[in-house]
Amino acid sequence: MGLFKGSTEKNVEVDSEKCRGCGACLEVCPRGALEQGEEMNSRGFTPVRAAHPEKCVRCGLCAVLCPEKAIRMRK
Repeated sequence: MGLFKGSTEKNVEVDSEKCRGCGACLEVCPRGALEQGEEMNSRGFTPVRAAHPEKCVRCGLCAVLCPEKAIRMRK
């Protein structure tokens, strides 16, 4: 599955090991493509996940605002 995990769709991917679950991306996503996950990563954080990647319109706000650079837009 590669470095970026959490999505089976092609629009947005979250690296669950980099994400610290701060929620900045959740606040800016205009379509609700992301949601807070339920499982902890190896760093002890509960990362965000791409729960509805099909809703993503590729605006890129989540990726730009992520302080950990844990989100990327797929081509």
